[in-house]
Amino acid sequence: MGFVLAKIFDPPSPDTTCRDFWHIKGVIMDSQGPSEKIQRRPAGVLYVYDSRLIYKPRRCTCSRNAKQLQLKICDIQNVNDYNKFTSHNNGKTYSNHVIDVMFTDGPNSLHVGFITNDAEDISRRLNEICIKHRQKPKIFQFNSVDVEGVEIDLP
Repeated sequence: MGFVLAKIFDPPSPDTTCRDFWHIKGVIMDSQGPSEKIQRRPAGVLYVYDSRLIYKPRRCTCSRNAKQLQLKICDIQNVNDYNKFTSHNNGKTYSNHVIDVMFTDGPNSLHVGFITNDAEDISRRLNEICIKHRQKPKIFQFNSVDVEGVEIDLP
């Protein structure tokens, strides 16, 4: 019964065409700035939409840290799955199945762990998405006489 209620309180998918949508148990983040604290966020959903990796917490939560988190896919440096989250700020470890994500946006960097039982499958899918996102698009030029087309290299 509790599992069903938890799923009801999770936010819905932003669009019916959103294929990459996962329920997660929580988030662990290295805090940014001079403090060496770890930020924890409640359970919610993680999905890929509009070239972003988005985390939304559950709607009915008592946590003050229940804020949405958005990461641009092009700025994600590394995605792995581990059995524990190790903070880069203070070296503490937290034993959970996590998807370990390193995000770098210019001088700012963020280390996030998404807690889930399906960490291996989700991290594999996120790696595929990041690789596809970084590939150069192929553009073909067709002439009215030619049916085949010629690939054009982008600078």
